[in-house]
Amino acid sequence: MFRTVIHAREILTGQGIRKKDGRRVTEDDLGVISDGAIVYRVKKVGGVEVPDRIEWVGPTDQLPARYSRVRQKDLKQKFSIIPGMIDCHTHLIFAGDRSEEFALRCGGATYDQISKRGGGILTTVRATRSASITELERLAIRRVKEFVSYGVRTIEIKSGYGLSADSELKILEVIPRLRQRFPRLTFTATFLGAHAYPSDRDRDEYLREVCEVMLPQVAQRKLADSCDVFIDEGYFSIKDGMKILKTAKGLGLKTKVHADELVGTGSAELAAKVGALSADHLLKISDAGIKKLARSNTVAVLLPGTAFYLKANHAPARKLIDAGAAVAISTDFNPGTSMCLSLPAVMTIAALYLGMTRSELFASVTYNGAKALGLETRKGTIEPGMDADFVVLPFARFEELYYRFAWAPPK
Repeated sequence: MFRTVIHAREILTGQGIRKKDGRRVTEDDLGVISDGAIVYRVKKVGGVEVPDRIEWVGPTDQLPARYSRVRQKDLKQKFSIIPGMIDCHTHLIFAGDRSEEFALRCGGATYDQISKRGGGILTTVRATRSASITELERLAIRRVKEFVSYGVRTIEIKSGYGLSADSELKILEVIPRLRQRFPRLTFTATFLGAHAYPSDRDRDEYLREVCEVMLPQVAQRKLADSCDVFIDEGYFSIKDGMKILKTAKGLGLKTKVHADELVGTGSAELAAKVGALSADHLLKISDAGIKKLARSNTVAVLLPGTAFYLKANHAPARKLIDAGAAVAISTDFNPGTSMCLSLPAVMTIAALYLGMTRSELFASVTYNGAKALGLETRKGTIEPGMDADFVVLPFARFEELYYRFAWAPPK
């Protein structure tokens, strides 16, 4: 079964971005088709019609005759189409509220001071441990719906607010429920038991539990695609991170790294060395780290909403891009340092404060976001054979997504 969308004002296919593997992209790489059309296959999932694969894309006046009787949606050249956006770094599943801590931070308290009082991540850990899987699912569903309203079609979800075997597994068990509830979307699952050390466990004991108890269970039950680790001052060391990542790889999981956020630890270099899918944050990355990422297949995932929230200096996007690194951006949705579900709002920050161009922003939330999740062979461009999770924008042009700062989705 086929469906067709015709007379899009323009379609940004991103075909040239794929050819460059997401590096040093320019306007010419956007693959703009004016008055465009898309033909795509659909399939039934649980009785619901779901887009499957793209069959054809091109100018409407060149639509092949064999599709002339396919059910059509006419956009009358009022709206544009882009690949479904990819939010490749989120902490979507958690319980509790930290608005009081945000107010304290705005009043002058530092993140470190709040953490030492038992706040920060541990506040969310306590609330998440207490929540039932049904409650966590309910909270996640509401958040997913908001993500979707902005044009996101693929969402990475990390655990990390359980910090015990039972609670980490409970968080990951929500993700298959979301896949069932939202068959049009793609969710990837990342185990982040190494998000922080719990206050109720000895550090060496907890590290052993992550490697010898949690990771084997996660792999055996196929609850995650990847394993992440927060390598930074006061959290996990390079040595700890290497042990966790080697264990994860040995169990068949892909790897990711929270790298060089608070201080420069050399963790970006580690991410490149182990062949991680991505190195994320990178506020304090060194010139050596930039060179290593640029020469590797590891994507530099930047989280400008977090730097904005913390009033920190932003990651050196221009240095990374100019060196030849593939750069993605993401919301880093989380309760402590980026309580933001709007990827377009984060794109606005990236445009203004990271100096990213239109083509670089487009690549960062499409192909490069897919590459950061190992999905670049299926997602991130509009081409025959790719997933048909494209988005019809509520605007005439792509750049209106981030020009209209903090816009509300149409009802």
